[in-house]
Amino acid sequence: AVVSTQSGHYGREIDKMLEDAKESAENEEERIKLEKFMMYSKGLVQHKEAAAKKADNQYEMSKPMARYNDDQDLNTLLKQKGRQDDPMNRFTEKKKKKKSKKSKKKKKKKSKKRKKKYDSDSSDSSDSSSDSGGDYSGPPAPPNRFGILPGPKWDGVDRSNGYEKLLFMKQAEKLAMKQETYKYSTAYDL
Repeated sequence: AVVSTQSGHYGREIDKMLEDAKESAENEEERIKLEKFMMYSKGLVQHKEAAAKKADNQYEMSKPMARYNDDQDLNTLLKQKGRQDDPMNRFTEKKKKKKSKKSKKKKKKKSKKRKKKYDSDSSDSSDSSSDSGGDYSGPPAPPNRFGILPGPKWDGVDRSNGYEKLLFMKQAEKLAMKQETYKYSTAYDL
């Protein structure tokens, strides 16, 4: 609708409510686009981890503040926690290693069965032993930042410029100092 103003100018009438509705629809579309961008820019795994952490936090917040001896969640948490000076750690670690080796063997057997099942009709099957590799039986390798054990991917020889060695020395010094200060601060004066 064309409207005349007091100053004599002609123009179209602006409906403020209609303009606000259009602007809010545009903002809603932008907000949805931004949410999708944030979701995919962060990564789906990170979103799943964040959701799991949020659910875990909600579960923890639903519990009462006081925790008693018969709290099963607390008991399982404390059982899973390893203690440094516990003399039974050696035995429990051996059990865990045995269980993990058994589960790895079962997985290997299952994967071999699957490979045999699917590779039986093809005659040119490549040797997968070089890819998976066996256990390393040479001298102990120097530690590295990534925890890579020697095997088919690495022969265990340190060819670095000495950075990792220096890094591990500094970490060991910090840890030793921290332990020493702790022991000094908790020592009893007799």
